[in-house]
Order: sequence, then C-alpha cells, then structure tokens
Amino acid sequence: MTSPLLPMFSSSRDLKDWAGSYLSRLPRRARHFLALIGLICLLLILGSTYSGGFFPSLERRRTSSLFWRQSKNIKQARARYILKNNRPPPPNFERWFNFARSNRCLIDEYDQIHRDFEPFYQMMQKNSSHFWDMIRIGQDLVLSESRPTGLTTITIKNGELTVPRDRTYFDDEWRDRIHKFLHVLPDMEVLVNGNDEPRVVFNIKDVDAHLTASEIADVEPFHISPVNTSEFFAHHSGCSSIPSERGFGVTGLHDVSFISSSSSSGFSTDFWPMLSFTKISPCFSDILFPSQYHYADSWYTGDIKKPNRIPWELKEPKLYWRGSSNGGHIIDQNYRDFPRFRLVKIAQSYPDLIDAKISAFWGSHCTFNCSSDPIIEEYDIGDQHSLPRETVHRFKYALDVDGNTFSGRFLGLLKSGSLVFKSTAFEEYFSQWLRPYEHYIPVKLDLSDLVDRVKWAIEHDEEARQIQQRGMFFAREVLTNEQNNCYFAAVLLEWARLQNAAIEHAT
Repeated sequence: MTSPLLPMFSSSRDLKDWAGSYLSRLPRRARHFLALIGLICLLLILGSTYSGGFFPSLERRRTSSLFWRQSKNIKQARARYILKNNRPPPPNFERWFNFARSNRCLIDEYDQIHRDFEPFYQMMQKNSSHFWDMIRIGQDLVLSESRPTGLTTITIKNGELTVPRDRTYFDDEWRDRIHKFLHVLPDMEVLVNGNDEPRVVFNIKDVDAHLTASEIADVEPFHISPVNTSEFFAHHSGCSSIPSERGFGVTGLHDVSFISSSSSSGFSTDFWPMLSFTKISPCFSDILFPSQYHYADSWYTGDIKKPNRIPWELKEPKLYWRGSSNGGHIIDQNYRDFPRFRLVKIAQSYPDLIDAKISAFWGSHCTFNCSSDPIIEEYDIGDQHSLPRETVHRFKYALDVDGNTFSGRFLGLLKSGSLVFKSTAFEEYFSQWLRPYEHYIPVKLDLSDLVDRVKWAIEHDEEARQIQQRGMFFAREVLTNEQNNCYFAAVLLEWARLQNAAIEHAT
C-alpha cells in the first residue's frame, strides 16, 4: 500500500497538533509569508461575498487595474505620449509626471486634451503665429471691457501667477488651485471663460474649417447674443444635430434648451483658443478643463457634504430630482420642450416612479411673451419643494439633467450612493472616462426613455446596484481634487507649448 501524499488525521485535534508542529519547524520568514498569504486569501473571500459599499472588491480591482496600467516611469510616459500624438511631450512634462505620480493621478489617459488641442497644432502648419495672435487680441479685448463678459486672463511669468479680480466668479479659486502646481508650469498667457456656457462656435470637423480658421470675422467677438438662438445655430455647422449613438441618422439638438433658446450667450464664431468648463461637439471648439463644481472642497462644489448612511436595501426605489427652472429663455410656449419642465410633466404622470419638482422659478428667463404665474401654477413651482441636498440619500435613483448647460452635479450624485441617470448634450473633461451602462444610466435628450429605464432598474435591482457601485467608486477614487489639478496642469502645458512656439515663429 502506498503512503498518502498528506498525513491522515482521525480528529481535528490531530490536525491542529500536526499543523503546530509543522509550522514551528519553518523559518520565521516562511511563517510570516504563509500568514500574509492567508490574510490575502481571507480578504479576497470577504471581497467576493460582501455586497455592501464598504468593500466593493470588484470595483476596487477595476480601479486598481486602471492605475496599474499607467506609465511607471518618465521613459514609459514619454513613449506613450509620442505613440498617441506623433510628437514629443511639451516642456516640463517630467515635472508634471512627478506631480501626477505623487498625487496618484492618471498618467496616460488624456485623449480629450489631445483632441481639443490638435486643431491648433494643425493650424501651426498654416499660420504659425495664429495661437499667439489670438491670445494677444483676446487679452486686449478682455482688459478693455468695462462690462463683464465672463472672460478673464491668467498670466504666469517667472514663477509668478496673476489672475485679475472680479472678472469671473472663480478668479480667487483658480488662483488657489494653480498655486498647487505652479512649479510645473512655464510662462504663459491664458484666455479663460468663467461662464457655464461654451463660447467658441466653430466646427473644426467641417470640411471647410481649415479655410476660415485663421480669419477674424466677428466685429465684436464674444458679444454675439442672438435673440433667436435656434435660428442662429441652425446656420452654423454641427450645431443642429449630433451623430446618433446607434443606428442611422442623427440626434436633433432642438431638445437642448441651450441651442433652442439660450439664456446666456456672448459667442464668437472665430477659432479662438479658450478654456471652458463644457461644450457641445462639434458645434463648439472650446478647450475643456475642470470647473470648480468638480472640486469637493470648492464653495461651488456639486458634492453632498453629509455622508450617505442609508443602505441600498432601505432606499426608496424612486428617481429623485430637485432644481430650478433654468434651462433657457422662455418665449411663448417653448419652455414645454425644456428638459426640466418636460421632466416635471413626466413625474406628474408617474408619481410612483419619479419624484421631481422645480423649487425655484427664474424670472430673468421670462421677459418676452412670457407670463410667469400660469407656468408656476401648472408646474407647481415653489420653494416648498426645496429640500437639503442629502435628501437624495433616501432614494435609489438620482437624475442629472441639463440646466442652462451642464448641471455641475454629476460627480456629487455619483458619490452619493444613488444610481445616477444622466441626460445631457454637454461634454465635461472626464466624459470619456465615465462609461454609460457601466458607471451610470444614459437617458435621451427628450427624456422619452426615462420611465422605461427607471422600470428596468427596479426590475433588475442587483444589476442596478452594480452600476451604482462602479460609478460611486470611480468618482471617489479617480475623479479627485488631485486629478482635477493634474488635468488642469496638463492642459496648461499644451497651451504653453503652442503659445511659445507661436511667439518664436512670430519673431
């Protein structure tokens, strides 16, 4: 009879005695190694069985793999940059790399920046001084304005930062943010848009765009304020529709109140370098950067200060939304197509599924062929519906829907513990990082599929919970204040290279 590969035990006590004797004969380093392996196995078992939010192991592993695939050293980072962009990284890239690594930022995921700047690199081949010419003209324009335009300049010279006061709401905060990575940045002059609305109406995808990009046609740049914005955008390429996500055809932008009846404008139709919080592509060519709504410690943050203490199982299976009536300039009956008014009508028809109320009416948007009282009565608008932000914790589902432009709430809602449904035509700097159906539930611009999507979430609670967990974990772990700073700094490095190259060519 052959001997067994492992000893045979008649009782658990025999097993315990053998294990103790065996372990005592092992070197101390081996015992420590086995203990570490055991701890890792225990954590993996707990992670695979725990369904709550404290230890979402699958989401943690997904996020860890995202960071794991980032460049580990400057040589790797340079090589990947060159592969993606067919040019070397900008000056001070190694400083930025060290800053990003020390702040646990992504290193290689900045395709949005490269898309935004690529047209300006292409312009260098045709008009080498264009970038610097537009900056100088823009500076003169901003500094000579006696009335507010929402535009400002940021100057970095010999390590000193200058941000004029009282040009935008965010001047002081930008100054504080940039000081955190000022050591990374070379000299530059930057044009910045402090309004929520994008400003540069120029479709770089148009077949003739390269013919007009170097021209300055506007008599008063950033003062184009059409009364009928629907008609204005209809005559500009890329502004009446966007390609459908699926199948044939396009998605019309008539359901976007910013397009149909902008409440704030001040556009230019020339090809300007301009930093903005958001845009609609390809209608606008603004360069995206993080807004103060994205910073958890900002006065303007969309984050919810009080933590969620309500378990998923105890949340009400309803979609929750509160907000103001902003979204567009009301003329006659056009408000009925604005997304927030449309949302309230849907909620009135499906009160068991959706709790959505307008808590404040913007009278400044109701000045021409508009009577506010009937609208307020029909939509039951009033501050009686105003509730603390943390009220969303009571509900399994939350909606992020556009106002004048993007709402600024998206990241805060993702972190809240509720599954986020999102309806938007606008891009933010992180839009390509957050994936529909993985981190949130997308909703059509006209909200026509909202009810069906809420029903799906109710009927597929586990799947809905998984999407919520992935979105929450990604927002908390990746879209941090530090990541905002890393992105902002990367944008400014590209800007500085283009500006300094244009200056060299001009001289």
